[in-house]
Parts: sequence; C-alpha cells; structure tokens
Amino acid sequence: MNGCSRYAAVLATAAWVGAASFPVQAQDKKVPTVGFVAGAGGYPKMAITNQTFFDALAEKGYKDGSTMRVVFRSAEGDMGKMPDLVRQVLSENVDVLVVSSSPGCAAAAAATADTPVLCISVQDDPVREGLTDSLERGRGNVVGVHSHLADGIKQQLDGLLAMKPGATRIGVLFNPENKTHLRLLELWKSSAAAKHVQVVEMRVTKAADLDAALKTALAEKTDLAIGLLGADTYAIRKEIAENAAKQRLPIVMDTPGSYTDMGGVATLGVDIVPLYREGAIKQMVPMLEGKRPSDLAWIGPGRISAKFNGEVVRSFGLTAD
Repeated sequence: MNGCSRYAAVLATAAWVGAASFPVQAQDKKVPTVGFVAGAGGYPKMAITNQTFFDALAEKGYKDGSTMRVVFRSAEGDMGKMPDLVRQVLSENVDVLVVSSSPGCAAAAAATADTPVLCISVQDDPVREGLTDSLERGRGNVVGVHSHLADGIKQQLDGLLAMKPGATRIGVLFNPENKTHLRLLELWKSSAAAKHVQVVEMRVTKAADLDAALKTALAEKTDLAIGLLGADTYAIRKEIAENAAKQRLPIVMDTPGSYTDMGGVATLGVDIVPLYREGAIKQMVPMLEGKRPSDLAWIGPGRISAKFNGEVVRSFGLTAD
C-alpha cells in the first residue's frame, strides 16, 4: 500500500470511529424522568401556571421528548384524587416529582421519603402545614413554592373593602374538603372580625354547588365575596364568573389565570405565575442537576396584586383602585 492509500485508510478509520462514538455518548447520558401531578389542567395544553413552569425548564435545556421525559397526571380540581395520582406517577420511577397545591404536596410527602419532591403552589404557610421546619431550606426530600403572606388576608380584606366601602358581610367561597381552605377560613373570620365585618361561608366542592352557595350568600345579604386560592377553585373559575354574573353577587378570586378574561370581576391575591417560573429555575433545575431538596430554600411571594375587569366592576357599582 502506497503512502496515499495508507493515509486514506487512516482517515476512513478515524471517521468511522468518530461517527460511532457520538451515539454511544448520547446513550450514556441519562434523560431525566419528571413526574408532574397537577391540581387542574391538561397536558401539553396546560394552565398558564404549568405552562410557565415547563417553558422555563425548556429555556434551561430541559424539554419533554428530547432532554426530559414527563409523566403527567391531573386531578382536574378533585383534590381527593391526589394520593392515587401521586402513587401512579411514582410507580413510573421518576427522578423528581412535582405536585401542585397543598393537598398534592401532603400526598407526595406521605407517599415517598426518597424521591425528590418539588411542591408547587402551596397555599398556606409551609411551616404551619408541617412541610418544613424553616423556609430557609427544604426538609428531607421536599421543598417548594408557596403563596403565603403573613399579612396577605389583611391586604385582601382591605382590598375588598376598598372595592365596596361600608361592606359588612363578605362571603368566603371555599372547598370544605380542602384542609388548607378550612384553616384559611378561620384566619378570614378573625381578620374580618377585627374590622367588624362578618364572614359568610360559601361551601363549594364542585361546580354544581355554586348555585345554592350563591343563593344562600345573597339571602344573608352578602355584599361581595372572595374565592380562596386552590386548584379546586381554579378548575371552576369560569363557572364561578358565570354564576356571579347571573345571580348578581360580585366574587373576587384569590387565584391566577384568566378569571377576569372570563367575565370575573377581579383577582386579588398573590400572582403565582412568576413563582412557578422561579421554582423551575431556582429549584427544579438544580434538583435535576443533583442538588438535594434540603440544599434549597423555599420560594414565596413578596406582596399581593390586583387585576380588574373594568366593565364588570362598573356593572356591580364597585370601585377599582
């Protein structure tokens, strides 16, 4: 073999080895499996909160179908399904489990002490709920994002009274099967009593309960109402807006999303959409890269925000400030 032939053979061999080496390296790199149990909404067409979470992960290089595999389940607002859905997802041997809502987080914490858990959108104080000892770091295999503000209910109450000065009866729409809602209801009662305002309980487990709940509140001369934050109430926010308009009882929602675009009068609470993004970047990505939940701090809000539907506000004779 002459020099040229030997050189060509070496190049051919090198090219073959190089081409073969890349697939081997790609196979060696493990694609993480992420479990996601949502309180409401589907997949891949998702609620704005969940979409924000996955968009942020994609920006950091974690995209379903290529650099990440997602196992998704949704409770569709029925929090009683959470324990079973969590077990289903854990059976897929996920590397990290993401759960939304306080009931979801409680179900995940009870189901596993090994799989890293990211709780997204915990409505109450995580310390009070027994999920951690300190917001400075996660406990065991659990860390997350919460929407609790120490004076959040006071801010919301002040906002409602600004919308309807002189109001003496405020309805609180809540799910009696949601333990977090029951705790928050008591805080609403004590905060309202300090301002000589009475809380009217509006018990709503599912959309079919709305008609009776609103009629009862109107019979008790309720001035306006607020629906507590949760995947259960989020799932029926359109029905809440429609019933509020039909029965002429303004209901403000303590929830993110498109409630005002659906004809709801206002949202008044923590905007958790940016918190979902922050949780994805500051908690989820580090966990996918090997950080333990106990190495990370909990993420929470700094203030509440308000969004109004001006036309609906005016139709109810309220004030938007």
